[in-house]
Amino acid sequence: MITIDEMIKVCAANTKRARMNKKMTQSFLAEKIGITEKYVSDIETGRNTCSLDTLVAIANALEIEPYELLLPENKAITYDTRRTKIVMKQLKDNFSEMVDTLSNFLENSQ
Repeated sequence: MITIDEMIKVCAANTKRARMNKKMTQSFLAEKIGITEKYVSDIETGRNTCSLDTLVAIANALEIEPYELLLPENKAITYDTRRTKIVMKQLKDNFSEMVDTLSNFLENSQ
């Protein structure tokens, strides 16, 4: 089991890593979500924690899912988040047509 202190360290490291992967400064991230640069720094160093609202805002600004900030490094996801979002949108937009196609396929295969 993970302790709260370990979770804070994981979230801090993941936040910093994701921000740097986006080539974003702490100042830019802070401005984008309406918090101070010091607060971003405190989150990334584990000196302070954030609310779920702030965690979601950070994730959205970094174009990742909120749970990705909470995954230990050795448990990182291996899919392309942007690609997954596009596929999920296409599935949602075309769901009825896909169900009809699948239904017809299943009826014809019997």
